Amino acid sequence: MTTREDWVLDTIADIRRALNAMLATAEDLYKTLVPEPQRTRAEHLYKTYVPELMPRPRGAVRTPDVDIIDLGTEIHLVADLPGVKKEEIDIDLAPESVEISAESKAGTKREQQPYARRERRDMAYKRRIQLPALVIPDKAKARFNNGVLEITMPRKEPVEKVSSVKVDIKDIGK
Repeated sequence: MTTREDWVLDTIADIRRALNAMLATAEDLYKTLVPEPQRTRAEHLYKTYVPELMPRPRGAVRTPDVDIIDLGTEIHLVADLPGVKKEEIDIDLAPESVEISAESKAGTKREQQPYARRERRDMAYKRRIQLPALVIPDKAKARFNNGVLEITMPRKEPVEKVSSVKVDIKDIGK
């Protein structure tokens, strides 16, 4: 007699095999239809640009959403880290990049009480971000409030922000 757990595991294994077969078929079709030079270039572009443009899948380790603001003399980074305490955050700052990581415990599991539903889990955040300019790591400041991390980093070579300038248009005329 098959238990419900065995049935679920067998069904998942069948789905995994079907997905692997479809993926292999798609890869074969891709290799057949797209010539080698274009495949190599496309794969290079994908690996170079897609990780920064598209959000990564949310899984055991999530990627925090960030805003980067370049003020000329400073770079501000704002990151959302919901459910995390200040003590659980680690910031690794280099002149050209910053890595933010955090690990949060969702709460202790209550063994005595049967769960009707359990969605809150331990979570981790990790993201490495290339900065738009070199910064001075030793002079950076960070603050954390209500799940929002703000890092202020002075630029290594400050740039004056140019305000808008009105340009006159001359008539070349007749």
